[in-house]
Amino acid sequence: MGTEQIYKTYTEHPDPVKAVIKGNFPKWLSGGLVRNGPGMFDIGEDKINHWFDGLGIMHRFSFKDGEVTYRSKYLRGDTYERCMKENRIAFTGFGSVHYPDPCKNIFRRFLSYFRMEEPTDNCNVNFINVGDDYFVCTETKMMRKIDIETLDTKEKIDVSNYVTVQVSTAHPHYGLEDGATFNMGSQFGKETSYNIIKVPRPDKGKNDSLEKAEILYKIPATYPRSPSYYHSFGITDNYIVFVEQPLTMNLLRLFTARIRGVGMNTCFDFSSTTPVRFHLVNRETAEHVSTKYLADSFFVFHHINAYEDDGNVVVDLCAYTDDTIMNSLYMADLRKSGEEGAKKWRETPNVFPRRYVFPINITEDTPKGENLVKLDYTDATAVLKEEEDGSVYVHCVHDDLVSQEEVPGYEAPNVNYWKYSGRKYQFAYGLCVHDKGTVMNKLVKLDVRNKKAVGLWHEKDMYPSEPIFIASPDSKSEDDGVIVSAVTSVLPDKPGFLLVMDAKTFTEVARAEVPIDVPWGIHGTYAPPQNKE
Repeated sequence: MGTEQIYKTYTEHPDPVKAVIKGNFPKWLSGGLVRNGPGMFDIGEDKINHWFDGLGIMHRFSFKDGEVTYRSKYLRGDTYERCMKENRIAFTGFGSVHYPDPCKNIFRRFLSYFRMEEPTDNCNVNFINVGDDYFVCTETKMMRKIDIETLDTKEKIDVSNYVTVQVSTAHPHYGLEDGATFNMGSQFGKETSYNIIKVPRPDKGKNDSLEKAEILYKIPATYPRSPSYYHSFGITDNYIVFVEQPLTMNLLRLFTARIRGVGMNTCFDFSSTTPVRFHLVNRETAEHVSTKYLADSFFVFHHINAYEDDGNVVVDLCAYTDDTIMNSLYMADLRKSGEEGAKKWRETPNVFPRRYVFPINITEDTPKGENLVKLDYTDATAVLKEEEDGSVYVHCVHDDLVSQEEVPGYEAPNVNYWKYSGRKYQFAYGLCVHDKGTVMNKLVKLDVRNKKAVGLWHEKDMYPSEPIFIASPDSKSEDDGVIVSAVTSVLPDKPGFLLVMDAKTFTEVARAEVPIDVPWGIHGTYAPPQNKE
């Protein structure tokens, strides 16, 4: 059996199942690893077309006093309930199309094409934490509040009721000092903008933070009718970092997709000749750094980390040469077995960790034509250049954080977030490819300071999820803690499990096996123990 088993429809297990512990499970480790992702791809006689569109299934490994339980549960949103009631695909997603109800008469079916379909609440990507509340999210303006322990679905939240956005990311950031939640969302129109959202930390005993949400700054889109697609953004102690990349959404095609009976996937264009533009916005003053920072074309899903150093903003991210990966996740391809399935992955370009550096204090006296990056630990360059019309920009060239031969592909990045997010750091964790021809199936620890891999974990026929770092009590160093990952098995006689690794040595210390399927999913987070007082 191969990777096609990852993309099957999963059965939920809402009641806790006790795991079998192997190894020395840390008794100090308490709380839960919660994961989210697509889990149902077959609805009645219909089949979901693209992996992004699978109905969301949440799952949780709960741990306390050295014991572990596991449960999984489908998100009971409006989209899920409608699909179950009609026993078919009843929503339009990225690559799956909702056709009018065949039970309606011809006239009503015709009219339904001209009604704007409500954005899906199939929130199958990630979690957002605001105070004591948890929400699941996708890339629409809809979220669902959930019970983070039981995974029960609660009320639906329309983000546009609080701030002006039509879509928002599923990758929030959190202020390490002020406890605020930051996110970004797009506002489409004549003056399309990328809006930075700030939600303050709720007052003790209150959960009114969303009512206090505000737009910190609106970054004007370079091309208002074809704005950039983005999945995440970066943050430092003082700046929000936004990457305006050349994978763009054609708004005319987007707004007419329903009439044309097509999914969102037909509304995207990628340009290999259009440069990437980086925007820096001050978190406190809401000032947009006026310098234009450009880099050669690439595509990015995920930022690794960002920080400030000696008058520069340093940005680390996972870069693809183009958007081929978006078209590599159709279910018809993912469910191919054997050599036929492996061929598709071999043809998919890999993704690599890069570093870009942006000098902040560019003035009229800044010299042109020379490298402005003086940091001794990176080969990234930034050169001030002049356009034909006399305007200036900084052309940035990346530095590889590790050789492509040593780490063939790197995605799903994570760091010691609660101490090093937005700050100078040394270690990053993620997924990479063990051998070309398969989905990422190896965990890796990178030393970004010395630009090398310092730890690897791989087990045949096992597929780990993105690694999450949890610091040890009273940790003394950046990598003093554990890495947890939910591991999916594609073998019927071998169980999936929660993997626990010593983050410093990057060696396995324990696993918690469960006799039921563990979905692979997209993203997750560590949920500390809930305060019941």
